[in-house]
Amino acid sequence: MARMRSLATDKNDDNKIKNGRVSNMGVCVASEFYQHCPFFYTREGAPLELVGSFRGGHAFLVCGGPSLNTIDLKLLKKGGIWSMTLNNSVRTHRGQASCIVDDPSRFIKSLWLDPAIMKFVPTSLFEKPLWDNEKWKPLDIKVGDCPNIVGYRRNEKFNAARYLYEDTINWGNHKQWGGGRSVMLASLRILFLLGFRNVYLVGANFEITNEKRYHFDEDRTKSAVNGNMSTYSKMKEWYKELQPYFLAENYIVKNCNPSSKLDAFPFMKYEDAIKAASSRLGDVENERTHGMYSTYEDKINEYQKKNNPNATPPDQAVQTTKVVQNPVIESVQPSPVQQEKIIISTDGRPIKH
Repeated sequence: MARMRSLATDKNDDNKIKNGRVSNMGVCVASEFYQHCPFFYTREGAPLELVGSFRGGHAFLVCGGPSLNTIDLKLLKKGGIWSMTLNNSVRTHRGQASCIVDDPSRFIKSLWLDPAIMKFVPTSLFEKPLWDNEKWKPLDIKVGDCPNIVGYRRNEKFNAARYLYEDTINWGNHKQWGGGRSVMLASLRILFLLGFRNVYLVGANFEITNEKRYHFDEDRTKSAVNGNMSTYSKMKEWYKELQPYFLAENYIVKNCNPSSKLDAFPFMKYEDAIKAASSRLGDVENERTHGMYSTYEDKINEYQKKNNPNATPPDQAVQTTKVVQNPVIESVQPSPVQQEKIIISTDGRPIKH
């Protein structure tokens, strides 16, 4: 029989589990109960265990700046390349993941309905409706109805020393603390939690005008442009504050846009970043498959014959045993003339027997 919803859930219990005691941070000190700290959730509030699932990986963060149109986007489709897009950047490049912070009606329908893209969204958006950007009408689908949706909880007070270690995801400051919020802040923390330790920024112009807006088609009012520029100004300082903490955790962020106004992170050529991210896979297009179904031992033998043909094969090697010394060691040493059993005493003197 299928699971059923309870007829009368205790609201106090629900409120406690959702809004009660702050989840344990997971730092192993004696006073804690070693609970894990959930960061990602389903629509129903169940935790999703994604922390560290991409450990050691490289990621490209695809921002909205028009400089994205100047690079070869086909390279982002190479084997081993994993990318996360921000907002409607998915219109230009469809990556493996996307990060959202604003109202879902602002973002294209194909993003939400694509099961191949993991969508990170604030949990408060689960019940928000989508907008049909093809037929330009409301869409009778909510965020939580879409495939591959991952919820996260935000906070709205930036502190560089806390950013990597808080139990929620910071996306800037509420206006009561000076304002300035950005999806890029949320995405960099999410990438860190997922286990990526090398991140390459593409399309991070950190500059917007009425003429140069995004790499996708969209308008911006004068006040919106001014608002973006104000946020960029704050973020440039915040990322300078964050960089020492990033480096201390070996979290390496590189900027692949040589003309970017964001100078907190070192520059790296886009092509070099692609090579760094994909080189561990080797020659994906010409990978050998012949012989892979043979046993590990057979492959080792083949490897040794090829690389050290004079070596004795493992299955023919003479096995030696360790001699355990006892107070008296008995040894049989036959002679062609005289067959005698010799006992060797502890002081090394032979005793005929």
